[in-house]
Amino acid sequence: MTEHPPSEDHSRTSRRWNRLRPAPDAVPWHLVLAASVSGGLTIAVLGLAGDLTGTPILIAAFGSSCVLVFLMPDAALSQPVNVIGGHVIAALCGLVVHAMMPVAWWSLGLAVGLAMATMALARVIHPPAGGTPIAIMMTHAGWGYLFTPVLVGAVVLSSCALAYRLLLRRVSRPRE
Repeated sequence: MTEHPPSEDHSRTSRRWNRLRPAPDAVPWHLVLAASVSGGLTIAVLGLAGDLTGTPILIAAFGSSCVLVFLMPDAALSQPVNVIGGHVIAALCGLVVHAMMPVAWWSLGLAVGLAMATMALARVIHPPAGGTPIAIMMTHAGWGYLFTPVLVGAVVLSSCALAYRLLLRRVSRPRE
């Protein structure tokens, strides 16, 4: 067995790891801070709005949506049509499967797979929405869930993300 200098072993391991997990571009600390605060405030607004109206407007999948829309605001998957359309389509798929089948491991898988296919065909892919059918089926949510919290919450979340994006552009615009 031939021994390699430690730096060569490390370099080879590092190259293998990078093929498995390409590193994303580093996000500047001030953008990480701004995105994190904005995402946290958005979730707080959704929670508070639900408390004030007595109607839930917050679902767990919106936390994942915040990761995308605030840390990767210009990504295709972060655009309002994808966020709103993805969550609504996924909720609709979950509600349809729930109405027709018992809640079981296979029906949960069917609902998520159907949501994935439908989002792809509609060209409104939003990965966090993949959790929406699971939440619907596990909580035995009714058809009203499609509008509140899903549609209303996705619209509020997208509105907050658009405001964040506009603010970012305004702040980062070069001064004349």
